[in-house]
Amino acid sequence: MLIVWKNRGKKLSGCDRGTTALEFAFVFPVFLTFILGTFDLAGIMFGTALLEGGLREAARYGITGYSSGGGVSREQQILDVLNAHGAGYVKITADELKTLVYKNFDTIGDPEPFVDANGNSNYDAGESFTDLNCNGSWDVDAGLNGAGSGGEVVLYTVEHEMQLITGYMASLIGEDGKYTLAASVAVRNEPYGGGSSC
Repeated sequence: MLIVWKNRGKKLSGCDRGTTALEFAFVFPVFLTFILGTFDLAGIMFGTALLEGGLREAARYGITGYSSGGGVSREQQILDVLNAHGAGYVKITADELKTLVYKNFDTIGDPEPFVDANGNSNYDAGESFTDLNCNGSWDVDAGLNGAGSGGEVVLYTVEHEMQLITGYMASLIGEDGKYTLAASVAVRNEPYGGGSSC
């Protein structure tokens, strides 16, 4: 009986049937991760390029102050230009596009000025402030919502949640199979009219 097992062992040690299938089983998950991960990364890069290019074109449209009228707001027309450059792959909604107006580039992101009564360098309720954006409350960012008027600086910001193409890399990229694309650009409007007021 021992001799029979030795003979079979020698036959099996020289047998290479099935090794290709075994090697494929080891290599396939790595290969699949590489291919599907490439699709997801390419989709993110493509979406980012479309978003940045579309936002640049929307800002170029916005600086002119042109409005075609017809009951469509200037902000909606800017959003339409942005989506026209999304090639159907990146579709931005109105709540994903934020436009804030400033007097100049140096004031982007600055808080509204306030009188620091207690000297703690933070705004506290009850302290007086200058309401630059006319919303009735102190804000950490003094930007005024809108597309601005002639000569004003407008900061265009977009954050768009995009579904990954395959979702295979969802545990490594993004959250819940989605990835947030973001882009921003600041431009000065052409001198076509008076400044905004609130």
